[in-house]
Amino acid sequence: MGFRLSLHPARGLAYFRMVGDVALQECIDTFVSYVDHPLFDPAFVMLTDTRDLVHVDADFRRILWAVERTRKLFDRFPKGTLCVIHAPRDVNFGLARILQQVAEPFSPFRIAIERDEAAALALAGQAETGFDALETALAAGAGPG
Repeated sequence: MGFRLSLHPARGLAYFRMVGDVALQECIDTFVSYVDHPLFDPAFVMLTDTRDLVHVDADFRRILWAVERTRKLFDRFPKGTLCVIHAPRDVNFGLARILQQVAEPFSPFRIAIERDEAAALALAGQAETGFDALETALAAGAGPG
């Protein structure tokens, strides 16, 4: 369970997957590990899948705290860096909206939130129409669809 990260340079994609119960500190740590990763590229689209997220210990104050804790890393990204969050469930969608409202004014990120898998993947520039298909292609090392 937790927060997983995989980088796919051929696709220009940083893929984050939230599964089960996730601590907010785990979200911070995963973002830091992305920026510190040898394959880090600030031009990558950041795509987050929350379809299997059960619970994250976050609310407005804690999200604000997390954004402040990671703010120094924002300088590593160009203005307009796209972050796509797939959030099909109401609670996860609401938390993503809080993140969007808190982070966008103080960051270079443009955060898009989608309930629909195909729409989220299309926004992130991926040809697949479902996350299972995306994960199969990524595991096979396939480049852009």
